[in-house]
Amino acid sequence: MSWSLLTLRPCNSGAPAPKIYKVNFDAAVFRSSNLAGLGVIVRDNCGAAIGALSMPTSLDRSVAELEALACHRAVQFALEIGLSRVVIEGDSAVVIDALLNGTGKLASYGNILDDIHVQASAFQCIAFNYVSRVCNSVADALARKASSSVGFQVWLEDLPADIAPLVFCDVH
Repeated sequence: MSWSLLTLRPCNSGAPAPKIYKVNFDAAVFRSSNLAGLGVIVRDNCGAAIGALSMPTSLDRSVAELEALACHRAVQFALEIGLSRVVIEGDSAVVIDALLNGTGKLASYGNILDDIHVQASAFQCIAFNYVSRVCNSVADALARKASSSVGFQVWLEDLPADIAPLVFCDVH
C-alpha cells in the first residue's frame, strides 16, 4: 500500500529522478528508560545514503506525536543539508493520512503538522508517502540507535558500521 501527497511543485511519481532525494523517518519507543528515538535517513536516486540522524527524546508524547515529530525532523534535516526536491516517507499511516487529508488539525500533534506544511513551502518540490515498515527498516534502526546514544547524532555520507549494511540490503 502506498499513499502520496504532492504539494507545491510536484515531484514525478515512481523512482526518484536525479536530484530528487528520499528521506525516510521513524520513531521508536523505549518504555523501560522512558525515552523515545527519532531516526532519519536521506538517500539519492540511486539509493546511496547521503545523510542520517539519530536523536533521543523524552517519552512524554503519544506514538502518533512522536511519528509526527520524526516527520518534522526529517523535513528540517532535508532543509539543513540543502535539499530542494524530496520525497518524505514514513510508516505511520496516521501521520501520513493527516498530512494527506488535513485530518490532524485537532489532534495533539496538529501544531507539528502545521509546522511541516510551513517548512514544505521552502522546497521546490516535496511529496509525502506512506511506506510499509519493511521499506522503512533503516530509519527504524536509526531511531532505535538513539536508545544507546548520549545525544543527537548526524552522519553525512559515512554511516555507522551497524547501519551501513541495512542500507545496502535495502537498495539491493
